[in-house]
Amino acid sequence: MILLADQGLATTERDSFAYAKTTLLTELLTAHLPGLPWFMRELRCALEDGSTHLERVVNMLKVHPAVCENFVRIGSMAEPAQPIRLPLDHLVILLGKRRTWSVAVTSFVLAEIGSPWSTLTQKEVADLGLKTAGNLLDRANRSEHEEPEQAFVQGALSIVGLLPMIDSCGLTDRVPDWLGTSSEAVQLQRELFGTDFIELNCWIRLLWGVAVDFSFASPTTADEPATKDRSMAVAAPVSDPVSRNLVIVPRGN
Repeated sequence: MILLADQGLATTERDSFAYAKTTLLTELLTAHLPGLPWFMRELRCALEDGSTHLERVVNMLKVHPAVCENFVRIGSMAEPAQPIRLPLDHLVILLGKRRTWSVAVTSFVLAEIGSPWSTLTQKEVADLGLKTAGNLLDRANRSEHEEPEQAFVQGALSIVGLLPMIDSCGLTDRVPDWLGTSSEAVQLQRELFGTDFIELNCWIRLLWGVAVDFSFASPTTADEPATKDRSMAVAAPVSDPVSRNLVIVPRGN
């Protein structure tokens, strides 16, 4: 268990503490955060290229069948005429670079923690994320948001900060009191770890290159309103709108 609380430190000690905390949080995430597999890293490189080869992007998404299925299901939420399932290449073009990457990351996370082989603890975390995602998607559809699938993404990824916590404790078949997104659970997380899932969310999103979009004005939990001290902290600014557009290179070029 890693304790990172700074209670009782003098002001002159806080800078040193902040550095130490940063180091320990980095070690926590390095050791206990699920790493992105090779095809996700290849996908990220493909999307960051100045000229994005559509076939390369599609091929990386097809490597993992469960991730691909999740991608099609979540990405198709972008089409107003629901229910509908768009072809994979059409979805990539529709979403653009930024949205394709965020949907791909969400698809990977859900495949990791929501599969039939996931542990009881992982499935509990997945259920928390899906409940929040469903609520935000419903809100986005009612408000006719331009990127409704991103509402689902924000909700589904709102729980990733819990993943390194459960891995560091070796939890597989039980749900402790701190495993949640309520104010009470967050307080327990701070007492046990010296941090909470909200702070870890920010770090993970920075590592994975997924921005927080506050246009959904989302509460931090699926069943309670957000308060000032419980609102999600900024992980990264929303990408420049220009990056949403794909530059497709014809095959062979």
